Amino acid sequence: MDTMNVIALEANSEKKTEVYSSYIEHARDRMLGTMLRDLIDNVEACRRGVGSRRRALFLIGASGSGKSFALRHHFGRIPEFQPRVNEYGEMVRTVLSVEAPKPCTTKDFAVAILDAIGVPSKAKMTEGQLFATVKTQLRERGITYLHVDEAQHLLRHSNNRAILDVQDRLKSLMQIEDWPLHTIYSGMPELADLLTGDQQLANRSMVMRFIPLSTPGDKPSIQRVLTDIVEDKCGLTFSEELRTDDFLGRLCSANSGCYGKIIEAVQAACFLVMHKGKGTVDRRAFAYNYQRDSGCLPSDNIYTAARWSEIDPGNALADLATPGKGGK
Repeated sequence: MDTMNVIALEANSEKKTEVYSSYIEHARDRMLGTMLRDLIDNVEACRRGVGSRRRALFLIGASGSGKSFALRHHFGRIPEFQPRVNEYGEMVRTVLSVEAPKPCTTKDFAVAILDAIGVPSKAKMTEGQLFATVKTQLRERGITYLHVDEAQHLLRHSNNRAILDVQDRLKSLMQIEDWPLHTIYSGMPELADLLTGDQQLANRSMVMRFIPLSTPGDKPSIQRVLTDIVEDKCGLTFSEELRTDDFLGRLCSANSGCYGKIIEAVQAACFLVMHKGKGTVDRRAFAYNYQRDSGCLPSDNIYTAARWSEIDPGNALADLATPGKGGK
């Protein structure tokens, strides 16, 4: 490989890193920022003994809607979520993020928290002992906010008794003596089941939905994504076709209206064009990536099909599926 090609590859790699690490705000970021500020303000009120019992925030939306990325963005920019030095000169992290394991019993959940803290747990410990240790460790280490990603995994069983057990454990985390722990749960739509049938938990929570985008209503947001990534971040141009309502509808539909997935699709199209040494992004790049990633038949490619609005991207492999298999 000649020197020029090596330099080009390195430049593309650096550009990819820059693009992947950037964040494109959406109108809902204002609401999310406000809700996180409500948690922060309530922590201080709890320290004064007058806080609200609403100590949990649930972010609910489909996979790829941008929940986790949005939280990381806000965690990184809000001062109260940054690590701090305590009175003993020790570095204290205010936020602890964990991913709920799958499958996940309430014991598994407690062990996952302890693992994230760096505290070993003993196999013989009971569930009660594990959660008592969790609460002690959170308080002693100054962790004020617990974020649980993929929180739908907490619903290991759908029976009422199992859900009640999880609800009780989540409520108990918001009732640590002399410690104002606030919790944030992000997960798929089934996470809503945790707030159903238990008014006590619902009364202790705030909820934000990550609603799928649609056209023409969300056309400005999708246009902003294209301009920000293609022109501003990648320094490319895009064909006039990509400015049309038809293409914006295809882009939205191909990604089920998920904001995060739309961003990833635009990034991937740009990287494909950059890899080929071209300067203009057109529909062909999106069509190629969609067929590569979904495995759809050429006739079912949302970016090229005439009747694209009738195609469900979730059925891209339906012609290969075994009858009776793969369903929920």
